[in-house]
Amino acid sequence: MKKIKHSDLKQYKAFHIFEYYDFPLFFISQSPSNELFLNYYIEDIDVNLDKWLFARITGKELKGLIDQRLSVLSLLNHLYSKKRLFHLFLSSIPTSKKAEFELVEEYNFDEESFPEEDFFVEYDYVTKQKFIPVEEDLIDSSRFKMVLRDTSNSHDISLNLLLDVLGNLKKSINDMAYDIGSKLLGQRPDHEINLRVDSFQPSSFGVYLMTDSLEEDLFELPEKSLNNLFELIDDIQHKSPVEIEEQVDIDEEYSVETIKSVKKLLKDIVENDFSLAFEAQTKTKMALREVKFDKDSYGKLEILEKILKDKSEKYSKEVEVEGVLTSINTTNNRFRITTTSIGEIGGRMSTKMFKDLKKNNNLQFKVPSKIKATIQIEFVNDYVEENHFEKYTLVDFEQPE
Repeated sequence: MKKIKHSDLKQYKAFHIFEYYDFPLFFISQSPSNELFLNYYIEDIDVNLDKWLFARITGKELKGLIDQRLSVLSLLNHLYSKKRLFHLFLSSIPTSKKAEFELVEEYNFDEESFPEEDFFVEYDYVTKQKFIPVEEDLIDSSRFKMVLRDTSNSHDISLNLLLDVLGNLKKSINDMAYDIGSKLLGQRPDHEINLRVDSFQPSSFGVYLMTDSLEEDLFELPEKSLNNLFELIDDIQHKSPVEIEEQVDIDEEYSVETIKSVKKLLKDIVENDFSLAFEAQTKTKMALREVKFDKDSYGKLEILEKILKDKSEKYSKEVEVEGVLTSINTTNNRFRITTTSIGEIGGRMSTKMFKDLKKNNNLQFKVPSKIKATIQIEFVNDYVEENHFEKYTLVDFEQPE
């Protein structure tokens, strides 16, 4: 959580108040930049000093509370396990500027600070609204429609584009399944979700599809994965970049791999000047769900590209290694070393060393021979250009006489 000052808290407004006795005891506050924070009163530890539980939460977590699908104790435990829960020590004197935070960890965690019994929020003192349970109605993945529409709304499509879209769609759904499976099961699902073509429809270019899991799925992974795909495409069209980013960074709803595959799916649509729409019914209420990505949404693809750019990293470090120099090419500037610590590595000599080698006849290598070397390792994880590699540069070395 980013650093928050007392003056910042003064600007937060009570967005929802769930418990009230003389003052709000359990409420959600909202910052001027629309960030949401859970505030849960623990006790007064001094005459004018109150202790609270405090955490940044997401819109999805708030919706889970209000829909009574997420209990209070479940949310607190989740925040604690993810190291997102803080103690806030706040002075109750209006003129005071005291506000101190500490991360809730095992050494300072007090079980009595959590509610004795689990419960769902039932009433909001801000909106005067009483909450009722809202069951999640997942999309029926046994039959859903995909519509591809070009600028002339024709009934045909390039076979290569269709195969690319179907391949990217399958990859996106399976990456969603991986994210969900990692949360529910702690591991990747054993079998991938296949797509089957049910029938074609001459409406623009429409195709009915169905998911085909290779095993009986007690966790409804095909339905939940397709549901998440619908939600992400709808969020891209309607939500702010911050709201989508928090689903990756805080909710951990979508992994980088999922963002990559969905971006690839939508990028094909943009580059071919098409629009994409999905239609399906929900399993319980048979309600129609529709999402689309069209020309009005093309610019929103930058949201996914920004997330991937922010997740990309490039850094380097120097390490000392020992091992055997197995190969050296002084013409093409290549080397290979079998190290005792990081396995077999290969790369180039540094620019300085390579120039010195050309000038200095005393700089020589023995092959094969033991070697102690200083290696610069450059790590590149570029999720935008999909470049992932480690580059090894020989900076210095010594070999036995």
